Amino acid sequence: MISNRCIYALKAVVELAKREGSGPVTIAEIARQQGIPARFLEAILRQLKQNGVTHSVRGKDGGYNLARPARDISLGEVIRIFEGPMIATSGKEVKTGCSEVLEPVWEQARDALAHVFDSFSFEKLCDDEQKRQASQVLNYSI
Repeated sequence: MISNRCIYALKAVVELAKREGSGPVTIAEIARQQGIPARFLEAILRQLKQNGVTHSVRGKDGGYNLARPARDISLGEVIRIFEGPMIATSGKEVKTGCSEVLEPVWEQARDALAHVFDSFSFEKLCDDEQKRQASQVLNYSI
């Protein structure tokens, strides 16, 4: 299960990716565009900054932007910042030996999930969104 905090982080990075190259974006603008409560967003952006995803600019024209190109930031990277490993087992030994039997399943599931999330960069997500919006605009019905 992905937390609301993580969903907000993903949405914030999407907004920054959409505006890549056009200067810093204020917290208020990100919150407004993505429907994120502004009071949570500052801490989320700070955590993204600490993990090398965003960069902040101080001053009157300040705000946040991506610290790296959107093509170099994956969905999986952001999810792991806020959620930790894709699938975490409790780490406790089960006396029946079930943990040993299930460990290969957990490893395979963790690897598959990581592969899917890591295969989507924020650049790809934004490109896909633009294509979807363009096809909806051209789809006239009479």
